[in-house]
Amino acid sequence: LLSFSTTKHKTHNKDSRYLLLLLLVMVVHARVKPSSSVTRFNVVARRTTTFTRCYHHHHQSHVSSSSSRASSKCKIRETSFRFTTKRGKDDDVSMTTKSSAMEETTTLSASSSLSSSETRRDAEAVVRGMYDAINKRDVTKALTFVDDDIVYEDFNFPEPFRGKARVKKLFEESCTGIPDDLDFIIERSTTSSSSEAGGLGESLTFGCTWHVEIAGEPFPNARGASFYEISKESGKLIYARDVVESPMKLGEASFSIIRVVAPLVKEQILAEKQKKENNKKNDNESSDEGSAKGEMTTSSSDNNNALEIAGLWAAAAAYWYVLLLSPPFSPVPGYPGWAITPESLQDVINSSVQFFFILQGMNEAGITFAGLATDFPVQPETLGVFNFAEAFVFMLFPVLLMDKTKLGKEKGGDLKTTTFWSISMFLTNATLLPYFATRAKSIGENRKENEMSAYVSDDAGVINEDAKTREGREGKKGLLSKGFGVYGLLVGVYSLWYFANGYVPSGEERDLAERWTYYVQTLHEDRVSVAFTCDIVLFYLWQIYFTKKVDPTCSAIDRFLPFFGLAGWLIK
Repeated sequence: LLSFSTTKHKTHNKDSRYLLLLLLVMVVHARVKPSSSVTRFNVVARRTTTFTRCYHHHHQSHVSSSSSRASSKCKIRETSFRFTTKRGKDDDVSMTTKSSAMEETTTLSASSSLSSSETRRDAEAVVRGMYDAINKRDVTKALTFVDDDIVYEDFNFPEPFRGKARVKKLFEESCTGIPDDLDFIIERSTTSSSSEAGGLGESLTFGCTWHVEIAGEPFPNARGASFYEISKESGKLIYARDVVESPMKLGEASFSIIRVVAPLVKEQILAEKQKKENNKKNDNESSDEGSAKGEMTTSSSDNNNALEIAGLWAAAAAYWYVLLLSPPFSPVPGYPGWAITPESLQDVINSSVQFFFILQGMNEAGITFAGLATDFPVQPETLGVFNFAEAFVFMLFPVLLMDKTKLGKEKGGDLKTTTFWSISMFLTNATLLPYFATRAKSIGENRKENEMSAYVSDDAGVINEDAKTREGREGKKGLLSKGFGVYGLLVGVYSLWYFANGYVPSGEERDLAERWTYYVQTLHEDRVSVAFTCDIVLFYLWQIYFTKKVDPTCSAIDRFLPFFGLAGWLIK
């Protein structure tokens, strides 16, 4: 350009020097942000287009008339370049051009550098397009962003969705029967390019955090993070993983669970590795085929036992946190043990005083030295549920004694069943769950399998030599079982009657429907009521598990009929 302006067209020296200055400014500006090749390319392209048009206009004016050169040449009286670099959430380089003679600016986008036969691949555009379609409940359009060979992992489901047909069903389920104003909102996001992408400004992966809104407000426990990848061939979604917020917030209890579960999982993994090594050796030795089968059976049983232990300890931690330690009204209604209200505490004390309605029975017999039941007022619905739960755990004692005979000498003898059960009469499953986890570990360390595949003790006689009952000696029902069954049944039946007909401290009359409504209301306000209701459900699960474990011939009615089935089985 310098040679052109000084030798061949000396009459244009002034204009050429001005154009040279423009070019120098363009070069300087193109180096403002060298790390952004796309931005630099756009800026240079814009300046080059403006420069070319200006010079072409100036050259045509010179050829047409030399006398009118001064008036017709390209005059740029006001040209200002403003460069703004923002460093923060979004980096940008912008330019403003003002010209009285020329205000037109042509922008050349990065995508124009691609060949016409190539489609720009943008993972973020694909994902946002899919989200928009889902929010509009347009499954057909959403599937246009999905590759035929997609693998979609949603951690709400145990298995990934493979193929477009299965993902279609997932989308249809997520769009069916939900409010129209329930939307998925992308929050923070990031995208990355890949060496395989090829095109300028292309990206194959996209990650984001998101939440769900309904009526413009965040939906509770509905946040998540997702990762997406598009196919470099089709430009459509080929892989997705959604990690969804858990509705249960265990807090610091989660660390306790990890400390308990991690060693068990590690032990299981090491056992699996050892099993595979043993299987390889056994495959090479035909004489050890029977031994290999035995090891596989034992390893499988050990794996199941490890999962049982981990599950019980996790349940114990969850019970303690959710019902006893979690913050007020999160995640369940009411106040925790460390922040219990005076009213709730007084109800607990009064209910304990009227344990098994013993005080009422004494008053009916004319015995009043311990006080009157009316001096310890409790709503009949609350007292009925409390004593029903206590009667349930009361009847579990003979079952636990019979189950103890299945434990081995070294670990089983250390389990103080009577002590655990006695404490559980006050703390219910807060005590029983840790006991069951310890019991499961004892069985796993000491069991043998007989022909009936029932667990028997290594040294049952030694363990139970001091047992005073048949339940403790032989693991069979005796007089203790019958006595606990009869008394528990009587208390349970009276508890239900008292729920429906018991005295209301305020003196008001309530029919059964009103009493039920009051009880349901307490479940939304009082954590003690929630805890005892959960206890009844858990006691029922123990009934189903232990009756079959202790007595394989137990009938379906005795096993599955809540409370009354257990009472009937004990009495038989």
